[in-house]
Amino acid sequence: MDLSRRRPRLVAPFAALALFVAVALPGVVQAGQALEEKFEKTYAGSGIDRLRLQNVNGTVRVGTWDRASIRVSAVKRAKGSGAEEALEQTQIRVTKQGSTLDVETILPKPTRTWGIFSWGNRAGAEVAYELLLPAGLAVDVETVNGRVSAEGRVAPLTLNTVNGSVRVEAHAASLNVNTVNGSVDVAFAGPLQAADLETVNGSVTVSCARDSSFRFDLQTVNGKIRSDFPEVSVEGKWGPKEARGAIADGKGRLAVETVNGEVRIVAVEPPVR
Repeated sequence: MDLSRRRPRLVAPFAALALFVAVALPGVVQAGQALEEKFEKTYAGSGIDRLRLQNVNGTVRVGTWDRASIRVSAVKRAKGSGAEEALEQTQIRVTKQGSTLDVETILPKPTRTWGIFSWGNRAGAEVAYELLLPAGLAVDVETVNGRVSAEGRVAPLTLNTVNGSVRVEAHAASLNVNTVNGSVDVAFAGPLQAADLETVNGSVTVSCARDSSFRFDLQTVNGKIRSDFPEVSVEGKWGPKEARGAIADGKGRLAVETVNGEVRIVAVEPPVR
């Protein structure tokens, strides 16, 4: 498994922002021994078909609402003697490039170093994001340290983290998930759609309708493969386990890979009427 392609891209330059509706709620409040600063802005969704978020430290939740606008809410948190400076220097930048809205956490620049000595570092605040978006907006999320979750999406979704679990609920479109240290839990709102799910240290659970149709490629090294679909036949009892084949006509595609963890496919029965 190539871990290098899981490592999220961090800071990239963006063009100047040309946004439409913005309502900011700045402010710093004391939270125990930590400091917090809230960020909230709403943008008109006209002409936007994709949102891309790049974070470093902090959770990310992608929510869905029935409005055409896009709301970006975040809380910056820092503690210790340098908390106030960390909050000030850790910025949230939102820019528009064509039909893509970019949301980015900008960390403080590293201070000068001389030889092996350093007069500072790149430490910044933790930033927790919550997005409220139209269901049909495609989303890409990248972070390093933090869990990622999404719900109610009907457009392509890509979620990447390094240290954190990933949870997706009521999903109805293609899906790509990568993490290194964390579990992956995906529930489709109906038949399974195209999905590529990878982790290193964690289990992977996929739930979909019993009448789903898909080709599957399931792999684990230290774990079991379990499935509610009888068509899934596992090769290997000790060491690596693999399962490849098709359910029904094999219209969709499911690729799952983990090293240390179980792979489980759950078939959801239709509701009784």
